[in-house]
Amino acid sequence: MKQTLLILSVLGMGIAQTSGAVETTFKPNNTLSHTITNNSISENYGSSRNIYSTNSDPQVFSNDEISQAIDNLSAHAKQKEDHLASLTNRLSYEQRQKQASLVPDRNSAPAIAAANASRVALSRSSGYCARYVRKALQSAGYEFTPNPSAYQYATRGTLAKAGFTKVSNDMTPQVGDVVVYDRTSRRPHGHIQIFDGNGWVSDFRQNSISPYSGHHNYTTWRDSNYVDDASDRGIYLAMAEE
Repeated sequence: MKQTLLILSVLGMGIAQTSGAVETTFKPNNTLSHTITNNSISENYGSSRNIYSTNSDPQVFSNDEISQAIDNLSAHAKQKEDHLASLTNRLSYEQRQKQASLVPDRNSAPAIAAANASRVALSRSSGYCARYVRKALQSAGYEFTPNPSAYQYATRGTLAKAGFTKVSNDMTPQVGDVVVYDRTSRRPHGHIQIFDGNGWVSDFRQNSISPYSGHHNYTTWRDSNYVDDASDRGIYLAMAEE
């Protein structure tokens, strides 16, 4: 009873002026445990107060104080939201700037290789796709040892050592991209080609990405200086001479 009177005294209220109750219990370690009580003060006080009690002294907050705290938290959350939006816009801008720098210009090695391949391309296949593409790449400054077959430029790591990175076949092709087709029983040397910005070129100018009819497996390679995904770097690339 003394503990209850003490709490009520701290709150500045008489027993007759409160409704509700404060329950006090003794714990084994001689500390007090108080329940949280919402007391409605008599009309002399004009408002209600929320009492938050712990094992130490109780704390009293008016509804106005609680509302103010909520407003402060809301304002803080809005500030964080605005800051996040600002960071998102900045990241988007930087990504656009970086992406723009990843497009080869006409003086870049990929563009030079593609232009040279396009310039000497035949009207129909001669069967020497690897030779034509290999010479185009070497004319642009790429260094590697030629391979006997086109598919080996992918399987022997030739393109990777020359500075290319394997990328997704679903990516939009850009100037200088190289595609290598796997070998099959009907085509034991596979196939290799390069994108010149308008279409795919090997030893001849192709009508589409595939020189074959039907489905054939292939891999796509891009100059590593124009790849925005370091996780794919180090994958072997390839190109070869038939």
